[in-house]
Amino acid sequence: MSAVAYTSKGFCPICCADTIFSAENHWYRDFLLCTRCRSIPRERALALVLNERFPDWRALKIHESSPEPRGISGKLARECGGYVATQFYPDMAPGLLRNGYRNENLEKQTFADASFDLVITLDVMEHVNEPAACMREVWRTLRRTGAYLFTAPTYKDMIASERAARFNSDGVIEHFREPEYHGNPINPRGALVTFRYGYDLPELIRSWANFDTRVYRFHDERHGIIGEFTEVYLCQRSED
Repeated sequence: MSAVAYTSKGFCPICCADTIFSAENHWYRDFLLCTRCRSIPRERALALVLNERFPDWRALKIHESSPEPRGISGKLARECGGYVATQFYPDMAPGLLRNGYRNENLEKQTFADASFDLVITLDVMEHVNEPAACMREVWRTLRRTGAYLFTAPTYKDMIASERAARFNSDGVIEHFREPEYHGNPINPRGALVTFRYGYDLPELIRSWANFDTRVYRFHDERHGIIGEFTEVYLCQRSED
């Protein structure tokens, strides 16, 4: 039997039930699981903000890019009638369906203007090539009162964000530090980290698109949200 690094009773905001949070690894970000629904901390953190700020989310038009089948993404797919899930498949035309997902590049989407009330991503923005283009496209596809809710690792020792890699137009990947890959729901090779974000991210977002940004940072044992990188970003569309 594996040693338990952490265990605590609490309430899961995804399965909406009393539960036990347990981890066999001190990297709680990926291993502190709800023993009922198997969600991880960033999913529960986003679910808390979603439930508190958008209690009517089941009636909204929601676009989620690169969802996992578990956690809050699975709940959105089951309970929100206006939910649209997308993945990016570079080898096929945009807007087509594969395995139930619409093919969309966040940097150049085929959705019409003002298509959604809410856009959601979980740990996607650190993998995009041009975050400014992504933010402008998200802003464009949101309705006047819409919002973008997302998670992305934010490094507590960094004031300024930095690029880690770039996909050049000739297909060559330019690396500015040792390559780092995270899990990818549609590619077992993983997703290359292109940006490491610091505490200037809200200011960068404002320079990229007309969003007002609020950052939520958690140490919340009751909901199983502890450890590194608990930030959730809420970007409210602004017309000013």
